[in-house]
Amino acid sequence: MGTAKGAATHPFVVHLRQVEALERDRWTAADEACTKAQDAIDQVRLQLADAERELAQAEQRRLIASERVSAAAEMIASAEDFLRDPTLDPADAQETRAADPPPDTRPPASDSRTLKELVLAAFTGTEVLSPAEVAPLVRVHRPKTTDKAVRSTLTTLRRDGALVLVERGSYRLPKHEERL
Repeated sequence: MGTAKGAATHPFVVHLRQVEALERDRWTAADEACTKAQDAIDQVRLQLADAERELAQAEQRRLIASERVSAAAEMIASAEDFLRDPTLDPADAQETRAADPPPDTRPPASDSRTLKELVLAAFTGTEVLSPAEVAPLVRVHRPKTTDKAVRSTLTTLRRDGALVLVERGSYRLPKHEERL
C-alpha cells in the first residue's frame, strides 16, 4: 500500500509530524537554555578572574602594608632606645635588641666601668676571642652595648697595644714580654 502523489496523508503520519515539530520546539528551547547558561557561566568566570586578580592585588598591598608597619614599629623601638640611651647608634638598635638578656637577669646599673675595661676583662690569660664571643660577656654588665661598639673597642685596644691581633677577627692579651 503506497501513497500516491496528491493522495491524502495518513492520520498517523500527520500525528508523527506533529510530535516531531513539538520535539523540535523542545530542542530549540533546550538549546537556548544551554546557550543562556553557558553565557552566565562565562560571565561568572570573568567575574571570578577579576575577583582573583583583585584579591592578588589586595594581598600584595596587605604584604607591603605589613612590612611598612613592621618597619615603623622597629623605627619607633629604635627611637625609644635612642631616647633612653643617646650613646646608642640607631642603626645598631636592632642588633642590640635581639641580643638583650631578659630584664630580670640584668645586673644593677651601678657598674660604671668603661667599655674598654669591660672588653679587657673578657680576656683571661692567653685565650683567643672573637668579637662575637666578647660581646655577650660585655653585655652582662652593659646590656645596651652593640656588636659594632665592641668591634670598634677591640680595634682601638689593638692600636693602643692592650690587645694583640692573632688573625683577622681574633684577639688575645699580649704576652708578658710583649707588654714591655
